[in-house]
Amino acid sequence: MQNFKKRSAQACKTGLVGAVLVGMLGLPNLGFAATALPLSDIAQNPNKDSILKLNYAGVLKGYTDGTFRPQNEVTRAEFAKVAVLAMGYTEEQAKLLQGTTVFKDLPANHWATGYINLAVSQGIIKGYPDGTFKPNNNVKIAEALTVYVQGLKINVNTSSVGEWYYPYLLEANKAGLYDSAETPTVGAKRDIVSKYTSRFMETPVYANGAYYDRNGNADGTNQKLPVVKGVVSSYNKTTKKLKITGQNSEITVSDKAQVYGNIVVGAQVQYILNKGNIDFLIVSTAESQIVEGVVKTGLNFSSAIGDEKQFKAIVKGKEIVLEVVNGVNVSRTNIGQKFVAVLGDDGRVESITFSKNTTTGLIEKISAVSGTNAKKELKVGSETYVLTNSATIKGKAHPQAKEATASFADMEKGDLVELTMDEDGKVTAVVYTKLTATETIKVDTDDNLIIIGSVKYEVFKDTELIVDEEEVDELDELQDGKLAVLTFDEDGLLKKVEQGTKVASNKVVADTTAYQAGPPVNLATIKVDKKTYDILATAKLTIDGKKVSATTIKENQLNDYRIISWKYNLGTNDIVELEVESQTVKGYVTKKTGDKITVNGKVYELASGVTIDNNAATNDKEYTLTLDSEGKVKAVSGALKTVSGIVEEVEIREDNGEITSAKITVDGEKYTIDDEDAVEDLEQFEYVTLTLNRDQEVTAASAQGKKEESKVSFIGIESRVNGDKYVYFDDVSTSLKMAENAKVKYYDGSDMKESDVKKTDKVDLWTKADGQVYVIVVLKR
Repeated sequence: MQNFKKRSAQACKTGLVGAVLVGMLGLPNLGFAATALPLSDIAQNPNKDSILKLNYAGVLKGYTDGTFRPQNEVTRAEFAKVAVLAMGYTEEQAKLLQGTTVFKDLPANHWATGYINLAVSQGIIKGYPDGTFKPNNNVKIAEALTVYVQGLKINVNTSSVGEWYYPYLLEANKAGLYDSAETPTVGAKRDIVSKYTSRFMETPVYANGAYYDRNGNADGTNQKLPVVKGVVSSYNKTTKKLKITGQNSEITVSDKAQVYGNIVVGAQVQYILNKGNIDFLIVSTAESQIVEGVVKTGLNFSSAIGDEKQFKAIVKGKEIVLEVVNGVNVSRTNIGQKFVAVLGDDGRVESITFSKNTTTGLIEKISAVSGTNAKKELKVGSETYVLTNSATIKGKAHPQAKEATASFADMEKGDLVELTMDEDGKVTAVVYTKLTATETIKVDTDDNLIIIGSVKYEVFKDTELIVDEEEVDELDELQDGKLAVLTFDEDGLLKKVEQGTKVASNKVVADTTAYQAGPPVNLATIKVDKKTYDILATAKLTIDGKKVSATTIKENQLNDYRIISWKYNLGTNDIVELEVESQTVKGYVTKKTGDKITVNGKVYELASGVTIDNNAATNDKEYTLTLDSEGKVKAVSGALKTVSGIVEEVEIREDNGEITSAKITVDGEKYTIDDEDAVEDLEQFEYVTLTLNRDQEVTAASAQGKKEESKVSFIGIESRVNGDKYVYFDDVSTSLKMAENAKVKYYDGSDMKESDVKKTDKVDLWTKADGQVYVIVVLKR
């Protein structure tokens, strides 16, 4: 640390600013891993070593509570301090420059002015074009790397096409600071700043085309990761292999590579090789010179003189004419194909590549229109594609199955499809692949395979094996020769194998058939997601909370019911357990427009023939909507909302003889009274039913119940075998039956536990019209 503190300002300005703290940062056996970490929250951080170095060096310290908070983002002011300290300047040197800055949003008393002024004086940090510095903005990855590239005195060619930071990232990658792991436009977090700063402080200074060593000597040193320039002669997007003009071998673009721009044949690129693969690439050709589209005609598309070098194309949905230079050909065989062309300065096509006009993805939606405007459509990703009348359709039952002729109806949402389009963008051919298949499987535990017929699928470490909803670890826990449901990913790899029973929920029944005793016996069925399931006669069936026999199911009985839970046998789809409830929504209508109503903030459409009160949006009715499988309202009923319970308090306030407010508390809930006459005669402990308006104010009240016994002795409560309860009073010969939800309250209205009532207590017993006690009021203890 002392060497660092004693470093002079003169030494810092020699241009060898990268050769700082090298001895200290390179010290072996500092014991970071062997002893308890000085920072409590970095043990699992991949940049732990860099964090510890910077904390130890005082460049980027932890907090006083012993944390480093690696995920916190760094502000521009904070980074200015980190940068100048990393360059070898001291706190004392920064203090000498505290005060006024050139930035209009940075007051002279800001804590970071010394560091910012020092960084500006070294040319490593700049403000914004409007004269501001924005010290509290988070520093971006690209900004931080730019500062360090400038700190290494690297001459940067900023004339390349693209974002301003491209050339700086290129040099940072070349110098070994940037490994393309982070997105350059996101905020830099403390652990990432630590990583870059540590690398910067250990990087020999780059100047005059060479890297100097730590002693300032250039002899014998090598430039790191040289930048290669060239023109793309071929590129395969699938394999990520490209070839540069003049080179014989292909180069692979690393999966982790940072690529800026559109790689196409004819484009000029600059790239860096790391371990033989492209690690960083910038397309120098401007985007305006790259045209993508679909070929509509070949050359000579008309007989007019001058058309020999022109062809028509569809670009961004519009038809345009492109002219080619000598040697570039577009033939009739290219019609309908995709192309990528590079234009010269005169706007003519200098190079062009063709590919099948196909797109691949998962089906999001399938729709068909009949009649005079008949058409068939597939939504794949965010795009909707229309099939031509002559479109061919082939399908695969699973990824390695053979293609077979199929129909439009065979496709389902979630299928993987490859669509081939014509020059107008209409689909001429479809090949779909089912990513879920129900098949009889053979289990090969020796070679770790699942076999379907003659097709073998490898079982990987992350392939889920599930038996009766429970995940198992061993392949031999699956049953050989039995049905299984197999799920694949888009690459055709086996993701999941399921056998036994399966539990599901949150589905809607589309159709129901009735149970028929026979002979022959026909089980009741339900259709869910276009699949039909048999309800076994022995299935445990619950409808709207009530248990019923599966043999009593009627036709259409469960239509539009929502499945709360069900269990069915995989492969056979026999239902063994099923719980359903009708789809209902309850609430006040707040808006009514045509056949649409808004309830609880959500808009619902009335199904054909369903009506609702014209004043539904203003009256006081609470409506119950029953929905169908499409979410439309198939039935409506409305009634005034009522609540029932025990009166705890009636509060009526008056001022100068006028009632200013009236409230009633029932079962712990307080309600405002719209008409005080409605509660005028109510007493505490009466059982009341309140009628509410849409503002939840009481408009009417009706009470039942009376004080059946007053100030009687409490003897006890007896429970019968059938669940009935009786409260005994005065003596063992006097008793009253208790209501099912009877409550016990103290005389002040507070709740009591039944077990807390003593034989020495005096009680009042309140009963409803049926003579059953609904509340025991304890008077004396």
